[in-house]
Amino acid sequence: MGEVKRKRSKNENRYSHFGARNDSALFLDYFISFYENVFFPYLKENEIQQVVHLGDFFDRRKYINFNTLQKVREKILDPMEEMGVTINLSLGNHDTYYKNTNKVNSPKELLSSYGNIIIHENPVSLDFDGLNLGLIPWINDENRELTLDFLKSCKCSFIGGHFELEGYEVMRGMNFSGGMSDKSLRRFEKVLSGHFHTKSQKNNIHYLGTQYQITFSDLHDMKGFHVLDTETRDVEFVENPDKMFYSFVYDDKDKNALKSLQEELTEKLKSRYVKIIVENKTKSSLFESFIDALYELDVADISVIEDFSSDLEQDEKVDLAQDTLTIISTEIDLIETDLDKESLKRIMKTLYMESITNEE
Repeated sequence: MGEVKRKRSKNENRYSHFGARNDSALFLDYFISFYENVFFPYLKENEIQQVVHLGDFFDRRKYINFNTLQKVREKILDPMEEMGVTINLSLGNHDTYYKNTNKVNSPKELLSSYGNIIIHENPVSLDFDGLNLGLIPWINDENRELTLDFLKSCKCSFIGGHFELEGYEVMRGMNFSGGMSDKSLRRFEKVLSGHFHTKSQKNNIHYLGTQYQITFSDLHDMKGFHVLDTETRDVEFVENPDKMFYSFVYDDKDKNALKSLQEELTEKLKSRYVKIIVENKTKSSLFESFIDALYELDVADISVIEDFSSDLEQDEKVDLAQDTLTIISTEIDLIETDLDKESLKRIMKTLYMESITNEE
C-alpha cells in the first residue's frame, strides 16, 4: 500500500449494521448520509486509502434484504472501490450464520466480488507503515483456542477485534456480564474493539462505538469514526454531527425554556425521531400548536412522555425518555439467539402492554 500524507494510512470504521431496524429505508438513508457527507469527504481530504472494519457489516445474520444490498453497493462500496480504498473486514457476530463458526458468513458470500475488500475469518497480523495490527474476528467455539494462542504469541502492538468483554459498557451505564476476561489483552499497546455500541475506554482497551445512532439508547453517546496515525500511533476521534434521535423537555411555565424549545424546531428534525418529555402543560392549545409545528417539519415519529417527577434534573428526564419498550428492543438486539428477534420483540411488546392493562 502507498503511504499517504500525514502518515494516516488507516481508518478505523467499526461496524455499519446495514439493514438495521428491520431494513428500514429511513435508517439506511441516514447511514448513507454519514458516508457521503462525513466519511468520504474526510477520506479524500486526508488521502486515506486503508479502512479497517471491525465486524457487523450487515445487521442480519440469517438473510439479506436485496434493496439494502443494492443501495450499499451503489452508495458505499462502489464509491470506495473507485476511490482506491482497501477495506480489511474482520467478521462480527452479526456477519456469521452460525454461532459456533465463522465459515458461513454474509461478507464472504456477498462482497467477495470486490477486489478491494479483504475478508478475515481468522486472526491475522497486518502491517501498516511498520505498525503491526492484529485483527481478531468474532470469537466462537471453533476458533477460540486458535484466537487465544494468537493473542499469546503475536508480535502486534495494536489489536482490533469484535470482543465481548466482561465488565465493559454495553450501553451507557450498563456493563456486560458473562463475557471474556480482558487479561489476554492487557499486554498490547492499544486494543480497539467493535461489538458494544457505546464508546468507552478502560486502560488500553477502547470500545469505539457505532458511527451513527441506531436506537434511542444512543441519544447521549458521541458517534463517529476513528483514525489511527501510523507515525504518532495516536487514535483520533472524528465526530459524526448528524443525529437520528432528539429529546426535549416541554415546560410552558418557563417562557425562556419554551422559547428555546421553539427555536429547536428546524429542518434538522425532518425524518428524525423526537421524544417530548412534558414537565408542565398548562395550556393544551399551546402544546397542540407545538406538536403541529413538529409534524409540519415531517418528523419520522413523535413520542410524548408525561408525569415525570418535578424534582428530576433535565438530563435525568431525558434519560428516562428511553422508554421500557426501547430498552427491551435494545436488549433483544444484543443477545445471541437463532430465534427471530422481531418475533421476540412483538411477543415482549404484547406482554408489556398486557402488564400495563393489568396494572390499570
